[in-house]
Amino acid sequence: MARFTKISLLTLSVGSVLSIAANNITCDASKMDAFAYEDCIAAQRGAKIDNTDFSERTAPPPELVAETYVEPFSYDPFGRDAYLTSSFGENRGTRYHAGIDYSTQMEEGWPISAPENGYVREVKTSPFGYGKVMFFEGNSGKTWVFAHQSSFAPAIDNLVRQKQYSTKSNDISIKPNTYFRKGETLTYSGSTGIGNPHLHLEVRLNKDDIVSPCQIGVKCIDTIAPQIFGVAVWQGNNLALTTDEALREGCVETPVKNEFNLSMAIKIADYSREPKENPMAIRRLEMWRYDEKIYSKVMDTLSYKKMIDIRNELLWAEEADTAGDWHYINAKIGPISAYRIEIEDFSGHITKRQFSFRQSCKNNATSWILKQNQNTPVYTFLSKSMLDLFRCESGYKFQALDKDEQVINSDLCKVFDHNKPTPIGKIVETFPETRFIRYSADAASTGTGRSVNELIALHPYGKYKTGINWYTQLGDVSISQKISGIPVVGDTAVRVLAVTRNQTDSVDFFEFHPKGLQFYGKWNVCIENSANPAPLYWLGESTRRWFYFEKQTGGKKRCATTNELRDLANISDEEGITLGFPYWSDTFYAGQRVQALKIPVYSKYAGIPDGNAIVVKAGSKWIAAEYDSEPREIILNSEDIPDSGETLTIQITDDSKRKTTNRIVIPAF
Repeated sequence: MARFTKISLLTLSVGSVLSIAANNITCDASKMDAFAYEDCIAAQRGAKIDNTDFSERTAPPPELVAETYVEPFSYDPFGRDAYLTSSFGENRGTRYHAGIDYSTQMEEGWPISAPENGYVREVKTSPFGYGKVMFFEGNSGKTWVFAHQSSFAPAIDNLVRQKQYSTKSNDISIKPNTYFRKGETLTYSGSTGIGNPHLHLEVRLNKDDIVSPCQIGVKCIDTIAPQIFGVAVWQGNNLALTTDEALREGCVETPVKNEFNLSMAIKIADYSREPKENPMAIRRLEMWRYDEKIYSKVMDTLSYKKMIDIRNELLWAEEADTAGDWHYINAKIGPISAYRIEIEDFSGHITKRQFSFRQSCKNNATSWILKQNQNTPVYTFLSKSMLDLFRCESGYKFQALDKDEQVINSDLCKVFDHNKPTPIGKIVETFPETRFIRYSADAASTGTGRSVNELIALHPYGKYKTGINWYTQLGDVSISQKISGIPVVGDTAVRVLAVTRNQTDSVDFFEFHPKGLQFYGKWNVCIENSANPAPLYWLGESTRRWFYFEKQTGGKKRCATTNELRDLANISDEEGITLGFPYWSDTFYAGQRVQALKIPVYSKYAGIPDGNAIVVKAGSKWIAAEYDSEPREIILNSEDIPDSGETLTIQITDDSKRKTTNRIVIPAF
């Protein structure tokens, strides 16, 4: 029903504007519902109230959706077409992205020119992180950081080589203080560190402050306005989701009728071009209630000291590599007002929406959120532990159990709506003594060919709880967690930590929720697994690879420390690291392609901690080696090694300090 029909004293047409003050109408809460009453008060104060029936409203005209404005640029790193693949301020888990990334069309060796007159203050080499990286200080005082390089200008690369051989270290740092003029070639793009060939560029104002390169004249080509994927509105553990299709019609669903103190987040991604392959962050997100700006976030600068703020500003959701981020609107939001949002990217494209909150919206198929790529029915959404009760439809059974695993409720499928996302906190609010949830299903219901009967252990805690000591038991495995520095949330709802067993074809592991929950302090976790006392590994959310915990206790009880919840497994890695067949290819030195011997590195779990963990010798002669972590290969310059038929000795120390020694024969060209 349209909102205006609930005001009996007025006769208005669809889409008309309510002007209470002009008609000298009294706002009477006893005769109006909450929607109409607040509109009445707002109109008395001079606001224009849109009374359109949102069930009939069509999509806004194109001019409301996107505007295009592109700043001129004064620095083009390549002098050729290169599009953005990552923007300033993206969510990178425990930090914001401090720069911008350019695609180099899967090619290495693109020359990169100096942005201004200045000095190369430092150069570092590493197989991880920034890879080969240059820090160039311009006369303006800015420090320009060029990461993932294949090589540097000849004078710099020669200094790198000298330092490697004088120290017998592959990973080195030098401070050449070499002068370059604007436009001269500084360095060459590559793929060292991590990722496909690309350039990561960042601009530092001092040791702490970083500025978006796009805001100081660096070429940033982005041809597409930001895209909205959905809106989430919640009050405590009551949650409603809205698609962008419904949002375009001016409607956002609220989970509670006519109540204030709502929380809201918007899932947004920006793409630079078609095809939409690399979702990026946005520069600006602002929101108005009528004509009053109630929220504004502009990402033009960052502070290294405040990178930890990402814990509260961006909400983590399951599937770390899915498009877009959930942006939390940190403002007081009520259900009965007219709102407007603006979203701007770093090239000036703007996406706008106008909306009001409703109990339901047309064109709002939100089943997309229930489709999780996982084995167990527990998942994370908006920093909440969730239960996928949609599985009730296929035959799963869910029971609420107390601390002694006694049944509190034998069938949660009969209590909660299967078609709505269900925070586990809502289950605990309904059955406060719940400390476990048992889920079970036969082989036909799971669709995997095997039945399940597992527990989810729960630890409820409140808004102001910043520290937790939790001990629980899953079968014969004991799990203890000590957490400090839990972020304080904006509502008073019950929050829940959850852990359950999971398994793949090769690994049984423990899945912790809410995933991605990051702490200002530490997460100290211990797993006592009598059946498998092997070392602890943690699972990378985007890579889906297991990584060894560098610092952990030995023995039957394995303990590790980090600053966020992760999935853990006890893994016995008997295979270790082995080498594949060497082959000739090319690499870059001083911007030139040169012949190189490449040796594949194979391991199922073991990793290489740094470049200095690899020692290559020909007899007693030490040889500089580069380790490419993607793909995993050891790279040797042909000028540094003996002739074909000779033997090289390669010693590798993996993450767990285990050493392996391999001997290879240099193949013929």
